[in-house]
Amino acid sequence: MTSAVPVPRSLAFAGLSLLVTICAPALARTRVAEPAAGPRDRVVTAWPQKAKGPILLAVSLADQRMTVWDNGVVVARSPVSTGVAGHETPRGAFTVLQKRPMHRSNIYSSAPMPYMQRITWSGVALHQGHVTGRPASHGCIRLPADIAKRLYGITRIGARVIITDQPVAPADFAHPKLFSAAAPEPSALAPAPVRLASLHPAAMDLAKAEPILPAATPEPKPEPEHRTQSPKAPREPSGHVSVFISGKERKLFMRQGFEPIYESPVEIRAGGALGAHLFTAMEVERASGAVRWSRVSLPVAGAHASEAAEALERIDIPEEARLEVGRRLSAGASLLIADQGLGRETGKTATDFILLTP
Repeated sequence: MTSAVPVPRSLAFAGLSLLVTICAPALARTRVAEPAAGPRDRVVTAWPQKAKGPILLAVSLADQRMTVWDNGVVVARSPVSTGVAGHETPRGAFTVLQKRPMHRSNIYSSAPMPYMQRITWSGVALHQGHVTGRPASHGCIRLPADIAKRLYGITRIGARVIITDQPVAPADFAHPKLFSAAAPEPSALAPAPVRLASLHPAAMDLAKAEPILPAATPEPKPEPEHRTQSPKAPREPSGHVSVFISGKERKLFMRQGFEPIYESPVEIRAGGALGAHLFTAMEVERASGAVRWSRVSLPVAGAHASEAAEALERIDIPEEARLEVGRRLSAGASLLIADQGLGRETGKTATDFILLTP
């Protein structure tokens, strides 16, 4: 049997301190800690059952936080988990393109994605998931269960999503070069074509009948007319309206219901980078033409970008294009101004203008 050798108290404390020093980094690497609760983590009591106006979702990658704005007012804040290194969540201006209460990933082993709200067709979405308050996903934005469900209930297709490093906030903005609402042009009234199917059966028989008495002078019998359906009038576009002014292409593009409907050249005077600015029509008064606009400017790395007012001052839009946009404006319509062209995430059809910022 061996006896224990007493250790001086000072050496014991020193050994314990050394053990803590050695183990602490390892513990810090493996322990997943929930962020401390704070005012910005709580759901604001103003969270509505139904949106009162246009919804804007602003995600801060540095803070791993999402802020929900309804008609320009904060209604909720929540921690999120975004993409890890190698699978980073993209920065820029996005749109809710698709919503499904239950979706399964077609990339990652059919992983469940409850309350999925897609913002790119390449695979980025907001959805319910495990949230640690730090990057943990393959690029999607994970939300706590209660937030994901409530958010799904108030957003609509076309809602804008802003993703930046540092927090940004929308603000009311007025400028004479922003679009005003124009009264829609009255459609030309044309007489409705008479269709045989709408006539009484007896009248249809008369319409088909040959003459009983032959003509006095024999004439070649005309070829029977082929009945064709009246051409359908082109369907008027409907849905979310978005406009993009590209500094690279020097064009104005407009989509409605995610489909291209109009484009026009614009003049842009010299003066450096335009920056990246998203304007949202919060309220539209058709009778007076007044529009209440909100503005968010996105930071663009490596460029001295113009302020929103300066960028608008440098852009000259033809009057025809102004009228075309103005007659389609409604609450929730958006105007995006950026130096970039139509990027890889903005497809030719069935999607909105998506801006990726460096």
